[in-house]
Amino acid sequence: MGLISQITKVWQQWRSRDQGERTTRDEMPRPKARATDMLARLSADRVRRDVIKTCRRMYDEDPRADGVLHSLARDMVGAGFEVTTGNPEADQVAVDLIQRLDLVSRLDDWIRLSARDGDSFLEVAVSEGQEIVEVTRKPTLEMRRNSNQQDTFGDPTRAFWYSDDAWVTGLEPPRDALWFAEWQIVHARWSHDEGSRYGRPLFKSATGPWKRIVEGEKDVATRRKTRAGMKYNHQFPPGTISQEIDAYKQKNADILDEPLAAIQDFFGTAEIKTVEGDARLGDIADILHHIRTWWISSPVPMSLLGYGQDLNRDVLQEQKEQYDETLEALRPWVEKEILTPLFELAWLLVGILPDALAVTYHWKAKKVLKAADLRDIAEAGVRLRALGLPEPAIWTLIQRFLPDLDWDALMIPQGDAAEGTPEVIAGNLDRLMGGLG
Repeated sequence: MGLISQITKVWQQWRSRDQGERTTRDEMPRPKARATDMLARLSADRVRRDVIKTCRRMYDEDPRADGVLHSLARDMVGAGFEVTTGNPEADQVAVDLIQRLDLVSRLDDWIRLSARDGDSFLEVAVSEGQEIVEVTRKPTLEMRRNSNQQDTFGDPTRAFWYSDDAWVTGLEPPRDALWFAEWQIVHARWSHDEGSRYGRPLFKSATGPWKRIVEGEKDVATRRKTRAGMKYNHQFPPGTISQEIDAYKQKNADILDEPLAAIQDFFGTAEIKTVEGDARLGDIADILHHIRTWWISSPVPMSLLGYGQDLNRDVLQEQKEQYDETLEALRPWVEKEILTPLFELAWLLVGILPDALAVTYHWKAKKVLKAADLRDIAEAGVRLRALGLPEPAIWTLIQRFLPDLDWDALMIPQGDAAEGTPEVIAGNLDRLMGGLG
């Protein structure tokens, strides 16, 4: 039996335990596929490809989209995370996996590209030593999810397939398709609708406004180039023949053909009058409207990426706080779609059932701390203690805001106390908060 088959067998045994007892849904007949359903799937696949290509072009060509996706991914990851399960062996497996895969830094790429394309297909490579040694992202448009109308896998050993054939419709896999078992692919779906096979790109609903932004900005640039400059109208006396006009133009050709001349002097019998350039070139309210409409799809406020000229400091601070709350709401997506499948497989490979673990993720803040921030942290610790919060819980909360401190050094016991005891935690916490305050 090959390595893939061995792991698939273990995976299926665990998944069968996780499914539980039969339900009434198992006895209900399934609707048969109709021709209209096949046409709808074909149309949806074509539309999905077009949307992804548009969003990729937006990401490659528009610095606003690039800035939104980079900022969102970077801020969601922050200074990293820690995993606790209540099981020391499982905790160590998680720590080893994070270090082995360099998971914190790679999360940035996976989140950004998932938001760009709507999906990320991450292939998991397992060694003979039953360890996850590599995770690689597969091409989004070449991977397919082989699920049924309820978005469940009829055959977990053939859950995903890959083909680089440009003519593949996505409905039927070709004969040379490369198949993956369910556990081999971590399918992270951004903004996923229940029952749908795939996710939605972050800017899917903004593709229309973005096209109008591009067209409008190009029109403005063209108008500025062709209509902004001052023109001259050369009026000749009545009766001037064309030969005289041609001679006049030839005589002043060096000046007439110099567009960068600050002052132009003309000589001859013509009367010269200036024609002012277009005075309405600064009217871009329609473009700003399209930009604001496009930006509604972005969790990152406009004011944080260069469009905050009309805001005061209080409004900017309020938007920043709302953005921080949005990040907290989005991090469970990272946990569910990417981290949990990886850790569950890693635990299962060493014989630990994920169902028996109380998994908790602790995200660390990433910001430049000032003296006032340190004082606020110390004051919060004192108040939490006064409210009766346990010392380990206070310690954990403070770690989120001070991720760069050497916490192992702070846990060194004082005197005869044993390392890690409540007395040590309380004593070190007192000294830490006293130093911060």
